[in-house]
Amino acid sequence: MRFLRREEGAALVEFALVAGILVFLCFAMIELGLVINAQLVLSSAAREGARRAAVDGGATSPAYQRILDQLAMGNLDPERADLRITPRRAAYGSPISVTLGYEYPVFIPILQGVFGHTVQLRAEVITRSERLYDP
Repeated sequence: MRFLRREEGAALVEFALVAGILVFLCFAMIELGLVINAQLVLSSAAREGARRAAVDGGATSPAYQRILDQLAMGNLDPERADLRITPRRAAYGSPISVTLGYEYPVFIPILQGVFGHTVQLRAEVITRSERLYDP
């Protein structure tokens, strides 16, 4: 029973127990930073698209293109984005809504078991049309 009182391997056992938790937390913080960055890119793209839609007076191809360009510059795949701009043509002062949805893939395999393979992100911006149409 003398070997039960020895403490030579205690530090190694404690490290083995704590190291897994520390590695998980480190990867979780990295992944959380990537998800927050993706949400910021999504919000910025929605704002840029809403501004262009307000100037153009509705859902125009330059407004859609502005959003897709912003997503690409932020290293998000524009193909994965669910994009809606309503209405197609807005009278002066009427609201224009830009809604962006995105399924962000979780990259770290350990976290896929906890959070799933994707995280749903969403951004919505509502602005007013600045375009005067000729009657």
